[in-house]
Amino acid sequence: MILTSYTCKKWLLATSLALGTLLTPTAMAAELKEDLTVSGKTISIGDIFTDAGEKSDVIIFEAPAPGKSKSISAYDLQRISDTHDLDWERPQYLKRVRLTRLSSSISNDDLVSYVHETAISHGANPDSQIRLFGRNTGLVVPIDATMADLSFEQFSLNDKRDRFTSVLLVPSGGNVPKKISMSGVIEEVRDIPVFNRSILPGETIAKSDISWVEYPASRLNNRAILSHKQLVGMTVRRAVRPEKPINTNDVIEPVAVKKGAPVTMVVRSGSIILTASGQALENGSIGETIRILNSKSRLTVDAKVMTAGQVEIVSGPNLALGPQ
Repeated sequence: MILTSYTCKKWLLATSLALGTLLTPTAMAAELKEDLTVSGKTISIGDIFTDAGEKSDVIIFEAPAPGKSKSISAYDLQRISDTHDLDWERPQYLKRVRLTRLSSSISNDDLVSYVHETAISHGANPDSQIRLFGRNTGLVVPIDATMADLSFEQFSLNDKRDRFTSVLLVPSGGNVPKKISMSGVIEEVRDIPVFNRSILPGETIAKSDISWVEYPASRLNNRAILSHKQLVGMTVRRAVRPEKPINTNDVIEPVAVKKGAPVTMVVRSGSIILTASGQALENGSIGETIRILNSKSRLTVDAKVMTAGQVEIVSGPNLALGPQ
């Protein structure tokens, strides 16, 4: 068969149309994303659906506050799909989805440090610490926010400079920052030695058992120990909790004379020194006065512990040592 020029053109056209139909790409069906999160202040179609094409950037909702979630019903999802001609078929089981706005956090410690720096710049004592009223948690802020984004709209100290009031501006993720009213106490602090472990009575305190912490000066009494030199080599009368202030009556010299142990009793009278044997009726540290039983006379006297195994009589029946 001989094809004419006209017939040949018609055949080529028909073939081209057929091939063109076969090679035309098929649009991908839209699907719900598995990870429904946003970081900005708006929600677009592309934040919810995959393969939305040029419709991905179309804004459909305002995003929730940082760290919060928004519930979107299946009805709203179907309406969005229909309105924007998405190739999406709603699963029968689907009732709603939840979308979360990503967030970051500013710790309470960082917030207190920021307040402290601001208070010092307003004239507060640098050797102080901040105690906030009614707040012991940090701040939730947009995912890209930092401490540099915080600022005070108002900050003031009282006349004694030991209290403050303020209004803090915090990034909200929207156009207007969130305002938070804060107030608190500015407490003068002192560095004090504390135990970093439990010390049992009879244990000798070493320098390695001691740490230093800042503690409000107003909460320290006049018996508080302020130097590690008052602790090293001593022992405790009773258990003292770690990280707590230590008072002078919490510690004693290590026991030099144990209850029931034999001791040498000494009496001094001018240049005369008399000695006798006795038995300790209670534990005693160097410098402490304890009761001693004279081994021969069976009299009980009060004696001051001088060294391990030796006491000096300070009172008793005529200071008698008994028969020698």
